[in-house]
Amino acid sequence: MIDRLNDMLPHLEQLPAETQEEVLAYLEVLIEALELDAVVRGRMRQTSRAIPSTEPWQDPVGAWSDLPDTMLEDLDQLRHATSPTPPIEEL
Repeated sequence: MIDRLNDMLPHLEQLPAETQEEVLAYLEVLIEALELDAVVRGRMRQTSRAIPSTEPWQDPVGAWSDLPDTMLEDLDQLRHATSPTPPIEEL
């Protein structure tokens, strides 16, 4: 596998700089997706380097602590104040 990637590097170096950056971005996204798939399927493996996340991770604990205590009642009131959606007619 590494040999195949090494064989492609000269071709990659001949591309314009913008295209090289685009290829690198595609590779990063693909590797991240494949690693996520490995975790989901229970085959978590160690990687040699961490791929930087595009968004910082936030701890979800206490994330809803600023919501009002009456939130559920407010949502229920809103639900009852809204008329139901009519059924979709079959064609």
